[in-house]
Amino acid sequence: MTAPDGSTATPPRRGRRVVRWGLATVRPLLAMNFVSGAPTRMAAGVPDDAPNGLIEGPRVLNLLVVGGLSGSAIGVRSYDQGVAHQLAQRLHRLTGRGVEWETLAHPKLRLAATSETLQQLPGLASYDLVVLSPGIADLLAFMPIAAWRREFERLIWFLDAATARGARLLVTEVPAVSNYVQVGPFVSGVLSQDSRELSAIAAEVCESLPRAHYLTLPPITSTDFIDGAFSYSTLYRRWGSHLADQAVAVIDD
Repeated sequence: MTAPDGSTATPPRRGRRVVRWGLATVRPLLAMNFVSGAPTRMAAGVPDDAPNGLIEGPRVLNLLVVGGLSGSAIGVRSYDQGVAHQLAQRLHRLTGRGVEWETLAHPKLRLAATSETLQQLPGLASYDLVVLSPGIADLLAFMPIAAWRREFERLIWFLDAATARGARLLVTEVPAVSNYVQVGPFVSGVLSQDSRELSAIAAEVCESLPRAHYLTLPPITSTDFIDGAFSYSTLYRRWGSHLADQAVAVIDD
């Protein structure tokens, strides 16, 4: 529904129910049609070097970045160009502290794969800061919203129980990628609506946990494209810097 000023207006309550029902009906059909997920202009491989490092300094912070684009560092040659290292560098500059960083180098970006890998990861209680970026692969796979909520709740509750009491959990929104999906406007609209719903779920669940903080991300823009090709390194640098600025406010000294 479009408002007189050209913006997207919120449909009336009955209309929202109809929209939700329609999306719930069509989502599995879209998932069957796009078995490998809706195609985007942002597909790429993952690095093959070490997904961790140390920035020397006093009172070392232990940082873990997991899930989605941020955790996989998809699209760059080295994990040094990924969100985890960019975030660590910025944290070091802002705090003067050392940062030992690690990114969960899992080529499968689905939330279920992230959850499974985390539950097998030793030493979760040693991290001071865990950044979780969920949802983008599940979004492109048209995962049912209710199923995603259950999966997300299980994961965030597990992290809350498994990490140290002084640790902080930063959870990012599900990035809006509908403008970069190589499908028609209807499917793009479904993805846009789903990204808003998944992000709202993440924000709601984080509100129930004192150590969890929900964060928005700088949007993907034309500056992330160089000569028509998507530049992951540019995006990760912006995301890492933004997350560090937010993290400083919640890290216990």
